[in-house]
Amino acid sequence: NEMAEQKNIQSGSAEAEVESSGFFARFFSGDKPLWAIIILLAIFSLLVVYSSTASMAYKNAGGNTAHYFFNQLFFILLGFTFMWGIHKINYQRLVPFYKLLFWFALVCLALTFVIGVNLNSASRWLRIPILGITFQPSDFVRVTLVGVLAQQLAKRQKVIDKIPILPALTLGGWRKDPHKNMEILLNTTLPLLGPVVLACGAIFFSNFSTAALTFVTCCVMLFIGRVRLKELFRLVSLVVVCVVAAIAVMYMFNIGRSHTWVNRLGLGDALSGTEQVQIQSEEDNLQKEQALIAIASGGIAGKGPGNSTQRSNLPHAYSDFAYAFIVEEYGLIGSCVILFLYLCIFFRGIVIFQRCATALPSLLVLGLSLMITLQALINMLVSVGFFPVTGQTLPLISLGGSSVVFTSMSLGIILGVSRQMKEQSLDQPKNESLLE
Repeated sequence: NEMAEQKNIQSGSAEAEVESSGFFARFFSGDKPLWAIIILLAIFSLLVVYSSTASMAYKNAGGNTAHYFFNQLFFILLGFTFMWGIHKINYQRLVPFYKLLFWFALVCLALTFVIGVNLNSASRWLRIPILGITFQPSDFVRVTLVGVLAQQLAKRQKVIDKIPILPALTLGGWRKDPHKNMEILLNTTLPLLGPVVLACGAIFFSNFSTAALTFVTCCVMLFIGRVRLKELFRLVSLVVVCVVAAIAVMYMFNIGRSHTWVNRLGLGDALSGTEQVQIQSEEDNLQKEQALIAIASGGIAGKGPGNSTQRSNLPHAYSDFAYAFIVEEYGLIGSCVILFLYLCIFFRGIVIFQRCATALPSLLVLGLSLMITLQALINMLVSVGFFPVTGQTLPLISLGGSSVVFTSMSLGIILGVSRQMKEQSLDQPKNESLLE
């Protein structure tokens, strides 16, 4: 009775706090600093997209220099609509749908190999006939994968630090105790790591960098989810061996974009590849050179919005090399502000993660915030020449539809958990030992 009364008092105080707050606070509930960061990034996105695509839009859209600007504005508004709607839904109501949505996303990803739209030498997009727009299923897969993995880790929090997540990897080890190894395979490996393997494997064939980024995110979630380091080392070692073998076979038989990956990593000779690979290698070098020129000409304060001289020379200034374009127009100061905003997304994710009382919402927030931040950092490292060309966009800033929408959905889930935390409607631990 005392516990029930205390809960009623807490819920009453939470409702009173909501009622006493203003309209803005009620409309944009959840983590206020995160809302501010998202709005700032959206404003930067519109400025960057309009400036970097004006000349391209003039040529391709019959003189309408704001064509891509309005496209981006549409997707930002659409993304914000999804984000606002999702952040008003309690995360517990979304949990039963994660697995279903994950399988649906995998089917969409599989369809890209059959009826996918080929853009930038890769078939990664699906066209929605009714709407006449394309979207990238890999973005959908990544968001749902984080939800499925968080759910599986949360179910095993009582035992995850005591059990192996992989069975014996050698024939001799399997023969020692086949029953135990089969039990590990069926009860832990397949439900916990199966979705990770399926998602990363499906993404791998068309987009190596996205698959690697997704796998790193999952590894961090496994580590935070209390999987033993020994087991993580076994998993990473197995994956590295399989990936190297797969790339070697694909490279030998010229399958997929393997030659492009090897050349970008500096492990192959572009002259030994096909003519298409040579063209891609030359384009990558051009992108790097023009990005460095843009960065060098930006200086401390930049040339100012709309004053870029590299927009016509820098390929993909509106997407893959958006950060280099930002440095040119907004200088070192503007680029540091952008870096700070992305780091703040991760920091706010950590704050929300620490305040969650149970494993599922905390792992969900951590995985989604880490995925967004890692993608942003990789884009920045590519732009400044510290990382091979990957094709990763700058989340919420680069021109794009599905990237903006699914990033907004991810942020909506994070904001929803923070809202429930303030309203004290998150789960409470069932015991004092570990979270479930």
